[in-house]
Amino acid sequence: MAEQTRRDLRMVGTTTSAGGLFRDVKLIGESEFHGNVDCLKFTNTGEVEVNGSLKAASELKVTGECTIRGSLEARRLRGRGEIKILQGLRGEHIKFTGNIDTGGDCEIDACELQGAFNIEGLLSADHLELKMFGPCRAREIGGTALSVKRSKASKLLSIFRSSGNAGLTVDQIEGDRVQLEYTVAAVVRGKHVTVGPGCEIGRVEYGETLTVHKSAIVKQRVKQ
Repeated sequence: MAEQTRRDLRMVGTTTSAGGLFRDVKLIGESEFHGNVDCLKFTNTGEVEVNGSLKAASELKVTGECTIRGSLEARRLRGRGEIKILQGLRGEHIKFTGNIDTGGDCEIDACELQGAFNIEGLLSADHLELKMFGPCRAREIGGTALSVKRSKASKLLSIFRSSGNAGLTVDQIEGDRVQLEYTVAAVVRGKHVTVGPGCEIGRVEYGETLTVHKSAIVKQRVKQ
């Protein structure tokens, strides 16, 4: 019955809305919501601020900047630009180029990110493919298959930006297959672990295989 109350929302230019229940939301320009937004699909081109939480049952597509002063729940998140979430993020699939900043945990099934991120809590992803353009930070990362590499474009982008080198800083990483480059971590746990160039790891606990690049630093190696 609630689905029948949903309507489409289109806003162009500098606009505001109280928020509410929608079917498809399409924004072009500078938009602001003064409450929670619950929709099927949310598409933003420009800048949008949600003074509450955002739920997109199907997809959130961002081209530009998106600030959410609550939590984000979206089945799919894609696009390019910058997303800032004051609380946590939950979803099935992220494919994004740019920067993601969350004040809580990030729980996702599959994450393909080119860019940088700052996650105050746990980044949990069954499949994580990270190509770093800039500094990446998280408290913990956990999943099944985790791949962290520096993007080939990072050196070019560093000419234009002063935000820091492309690299990952994290307290703890745990997964079945873990491949790392340019990562600083206190503890890494995995069945198959590859520690690539630019890494500095305090302790690696591995179940079956461990490969360490000649330029990497691993202070302690423990076979489980």
